[in-house]
Amino acid sequence: MTDIKHLTKIAEYARGIFERLSTQHGQALAEYTLILAFIFIAAVLALGFLGLALAGQIDSLAGAFS
Repeated sequence: MTDIKHLTKIAEYARGIFERLSTQHGQALAEYTLILAFIFIAAVLALGFLGLALAGQIDSLAGAFS
């Protein structure tokens, strides 16, 4: 009889953990989306500044051949 009570408690505990994990799944997806958005913005800004620096170097190089 006590084994059934213990198994019932374990099943209820496992079900509670599963419910908590399944509700956090959507939250984790939103967090990953925000992280990817920040990485994308940082990459675009970095490439923009790098592009301007390279354009200046290419212009000076082209001026040297003129």
